[in-house]
Amino acid sequence: MRTRLQQPQWLINEFEQLVKDSKQRDSKGLPPLYQQGLFWFPTRAPFFILRKNSHVHPHDLYTPHFFLWDPICFNDISCPNCRRPLTRQQHIPAPRRVVGMNSAFWMIGYRYRCHRCPMASGRSITFRSRNSQIMKELPTQLVAEFPACLSHRSAISKDLFEFMRSCFQNGIGSKQFADMLWVQHLLAYSNLKLQYLLHVESCRESMDRWSGQKFSNFKPFEDTSPTGCHGYTPSSEWLRDMYDDFLETHQHEINQHMSMLSGDICAIDHSHKVTKHIARVNGEQVFTGLLTVTNSLSEIRICNFVATKSHSQFVDTLTRMRESLTLYGHNQPTIFYTDNMNDKQLLVMIVE
Repeated sequence: MRTRLQQPQWLINEFEQLVKDSKQRDSKGLPPLYQQGLFWFPTRAPFFILRKNSHVHPHDLYTPHFFLWDPICFNDISCPNCRRPLTRQQHIPAPRRVVGMNSAFWMIGYRYRCHRCPMASGRSITFRSRNSQIMKELPTQLVAEFPACLSHRSAISKDLFEFMRSCFQNGIGSKQFADMLWVQHLLAYSNLKLQYLLHVESCRESMDRWSGQKFSNFKPFEDTSPTGCHGYTPSSEWLRDMYDDFLETHQHEINQHMSMLSGDICAIDHSHKVTKHIARVNGEQVFTGLLTVTNSLSEIRICNFVATKSHSQFVDTLTRMRESLTLYGHNQPTIFYTDNMNDKQLLVMIVE
């Protein structure tokens, strides 16, 4: 079983201070940050940190960004199990890291308690404020402010996830995207290191050189020592799994959108590349091809795995496409492009 790395002290100190500040609530139960109309705690720019202090440690420049998520401040939340109102118990004792485009930010969350929940045999149970069941209880406009896509133990920002979707849809694989993400984080960290080294150089040219003052080394991005950056970007496998989970979650909406597309001019083709990466049973391929039908706008109208190229494998699919075209008021196909003229009789029979 993998053990979690201990979070660095520079992060814990900042986290505990922000949690302490957030305990000061007004009459409506809002922390000072929410009273200012903010979800994000403000951070200082490295330039001002270096300008104010001549002797700066590298970890002073990390300036982690924190996001406060306590939605019970805005409306009552019911227990997902018994529908009784939840109450705030305490803050979650550690911040949750979320990987962004070129840096990470951290979420401060809370636990909400349901006292003597009937669905838990009368025991008291708690939910984290970022729990998916809690998110379903919130208004859509409030959920839109939540900045992360979560897995069990990791997370990436919504902006990064949307960018990843665009990359995947335009031919960039998960391995290439993971490498790109690593480079962007390393580049941002290198720029921070450059600022620090320039500051050290300027101090050496001033009176500090005569005082014998020494400066700490700027540690590598992935260093996990107490004063290290603890830099991290997710693996290509994790990114791919997050994308797959998204598709599975929205499968119904995707299929619905596909069924509403036009199909007056279509192209039908079998591809045998994808099926080489599909799991085998006793060493044999379950599917030999991917049947794809696209319309005149190159939009995918049908996308089905087939065991053979036999017409019996896709008669039902084409029939359902014809029915959906009629249902949504589109014209039936007038032209079909294919590389197999043996399909002609079947296609004519389907569309007539």
